[in-house]
Amino acid sequence: MNSAGYLSVPVPARIPGLRFSAAAQAARLCWAEARPSVQLVFLLRFAVGTVSAAEPPQAPGRVVLGMAAWWCAVACAYLLNGVTDVREDRANGSRRPIARGDLSVRSAATVTALLAVAALAFGGLAGAGVFGWVVGFLLLGWAYSAPPVRAKESSVLCAVVVFGLGATSYAAGVSAAGSGWTVTGAVFGCVMSAWMALVGSLVKDLGDAGGDAAGGRRTVAVVRGVPAARALAVAGAVLVGAVGAASAALWAPQAFLGTAPVAAGAVWVVFRVVGDARRAHADREQRRGAYRAFMVTQYVANLLMLVAFGAGLGGVPVVG
Repeated sequence: MNSAGYLSVPVPARIPGLRFSAAAQAARLCWAEARPSVQLVFLLRFAVGTVSAAEPPQAPGRVVLGMAAWWCAVACAYLLNGVTDVREDRANGSRRPIARGDLSVRSAATVTALLAVAALAFGGLAGAGVFGWVVGFLLLGWAYSAPPVRAKESSVLCAVVVFGLGATSYAAGVSAAGSGWTVTGAVFGCVMSAWMALVGSLVKDLGDAGGDAAGGRRTVAVVRGVPAARALAVAGAVLVGAVGAASAALWAPQAFLGTAPVAAGAVWVVFRVVGDARRAHADREQRRGAYRAFMVTQYVANLLMLVAFGAGLGGVPVVG
């Protein structure tokens, strides 16, 4: 009985079940904010790098630790992007957890820091090579989203950083295997990183120009207009599709299994970009059709090369 005459019932200061439930919900929302489809394709790149190495993995445990480090690094980078993109995402009508108010920026920022620490810890356990690539990836992820670089605000800087994010993913996989590159792996890794830089970094902006402008970005779609961004995306797709196929033909015939889908995907991207341009009142989802074509293409190419390398079609080691 308290001083006011009411019966007092002790309430536990902490309810473990509720705390666990809240933590699990926050973790699920952070996972969704960090874009599961993007997380998976980065792990595919790492896996392709691993099986493309000159020799089979010398220590499978290092590969597992390396992949864990890479997932943490990727989730960290994309969660950071969500933390720094709130204004743009809301202006563009994004339904990701932070934009819709289900996940607080503070919670996401805390998880981002924890993921960075975990990435470095797992990377250190996986070996010096993987650790170095993890550090490089985290720095590129920071450069993409955060001051002073904020590469996402410029199409040129964005393309450079995105190429680095792709290339480090393949390189980290090779390092985890404990041996060197093959010509096939190097050619394929470069082609797919260029696909990210010259196609993905442009088509992702086609449906988001309004929100990007509200957020102060100076991308081609904002500064020169969406038609100019479409023209560059078409040029980038044609360039990567043609050069990728030619590179495989000249230096790494085994890589053609992966570069052929890229050439086909380039045609698909061009078709979607041109088709979307003809729609006078296309909504955001329709304008993102080219981005979906870009994503499907890289999934198909990486999966095919994963199977090919796994079957022993890796090619000759890089000399030197």
